[in-house]
Amino acid sequence: MVALPDYRSIRFRFYTPIGVEDVHLEDASIAGRWKKNTTRYYGVKEKTLAERFANCRRESADIQRFTEGYGPLAGNPYTEREFKFSLESWRGSQDEFCKFWNVLVRARAPGGYQPLEGNAIEIRDRWLHFRCGALWTFMTLELLSRPEKTRVCLRPNCKQRYFIAQHGKERYCSPECGNWSQAQLKKRWHKEQRQKRELAKRQRATKSR
Repeated sequence: MVALPDYRSIRFRFYTPIGVEDVHLEDASIAGRWKKNTTRYYGVKEKTLAERFANCRRESADIQRFTEGYGPLAGNPYTEREFKFSLESWRGSQDEFCKFWNVLVRARAPGGYQPLEGNAIEIRDRWLHFRCGALWTFMTLELLSRPEKTRVCLRPNCKQRYFIAQHGKERYCSPECGNWSQAQLKKRWHKEQRQKRELAKRQRATKSR
C-alpha cells in the first residue's frame, strides 16, 4: 500500500478581509477607509460574492452600496488605510469578471490564474487558511472552486443572469425565470396546435370543393 503525502488530506479555506467606513462619492470616484478591526469573510450560503458582484447594477449608488458592504475590489487593510477608485474602473472590472465567468460557462477549464499581491497563508484548527490579498482574488477563487456550476440564465434581459447552480440541470437563475420558460413553452405549444387546426381546416375546405 502506498501512503499518500500528509498534505493530501489538509483542509483548505480562503477568505478576504472586509470592513470599511466613510465610503462616499467624490466626483466620479468612490473613496473610503478600512476599519481598524476587519472581519474575515468566508462567504455565505445564500449567494456567493461573485454572483453579487457580477449582477450588481452599475449606477454610482449601487457601486457605493457594494463597496460599503464588502470593500474595494483591489487592496486590503494590511497594505493601505484609505482607498479610492473611479467608477469607470469598477465597471471595467465588472466587465472583465463577467467575461471570465462566460469563459468558465463555455470551457469549464480556464487558463492559469495569478493571484494578486498581498496573499497570506496560515494554519488555524488544522485548516489551511488562505487570506486573499483583494476582494477580486476571493471572488475569482469562488468561481475556480466549482467552475462546472457556473451558469448564465437563459431568460433574455434577466437582471440576475450570473448564478451558481445547485444541481447540474439548472438553466435558470430563479423559479421566476423558470416559470417564464415554462410559460414560453406553453405559448409555443398552443401556437403550434392552433396552426395545425387551421391547416387541417384549410385542407378540409380544399377537399370539399
